[in-house]
Amino acid sequence: MKDRGFAFEQKLNQNTHGVLNRQLKDIAADESAAKMPVMLFNPVITRDSRALVISTQPVSFLMRPRFDSTRIPAMDPDAVDFGALFAKQEPMNLRLLTALRMNATFPYVLPNVWLPTRPVIDVMDAGFRDNFGEMNAIRYLNAFREWIQENTSGVVLLQIRDRKAGGWENPYESEDVTEIVTKPILLLQDNWYKMQEYNQDDLLSLSQNGMGFPFRKLIFQYVPKTEDAGAALNFHLTRQEKLNITGSLDNELNRQAFQTFRELAGK
Repeated sequence: MKDRGFAFEQKLNQNTHGVLNRQLKDIAADESAAKMPVMLFNPVITRDSRALVISTQPVSFLMRPRFDSTRIPAMDPDAVDFGALFAKQEPMNLRLLTALRMNATFPYVLPNVWLPTRPVIDVMDAGFRDNFGEMNAIRYLNAFREWIQENTSGVVLLQIRDRKAGGWENPYESEDVTEIVTKPILLLQDNWYKMQEYNQDDLLSLSQNGMGFPFRKLIFQYVPKTEDAGAALNFHLTRQEKLNITGSLDNELNRQAFQTFRELAGK
């Protein structure tokens, strides 16, 4: 059956000129040999909100935080290794286009992806758990901290955002008479990414103290020239919206981030 998800993959393939029309197994060797970065896709299982971590490499070590079991009670895994779960179904045959679509299955916009399990599970947008990709990055660094200490001069975490940090100046507001009923739900929806950001900033600050190696975080963000000129959450951006996104690379915040990155890369 052809649906919106199929159409999304086809259009993404056209827009990227076939570059992403590969299976996971086609990039596994280059990722393993560090010829290209290891990519992680993290759609969320709707059944219990665990992340489904898709990678060409074994990633069972990311299924729960690293902890001392003699001091802390056992922790339930909050993620599932896609490759291990579907080991008998040739998981490396999954297309990158499909992995990206699974990772970006925004509710109602794209249909959830149903997987061949018993019971059947479906997955949705990774942003439900980690809209900024920071949680997995911190867990990854923590898992390899000894190797990083011995073999590198430190880590720079690059974060690319579609919006400015914070949001005090853009609160959820409504003058609709139904606000009494709808505000709790819509307020949670509007502030969901902000709550993630608060929690992740707290986690990052705590983790930084125990990493044992130099660490920097740099943010590149889309900042529209005016508050009402932001790009719409839409598959079809206007020409002006595309120009605004391109132009935002030259704003003061991003220029400073580029400069800092060049300085760190030169060390």
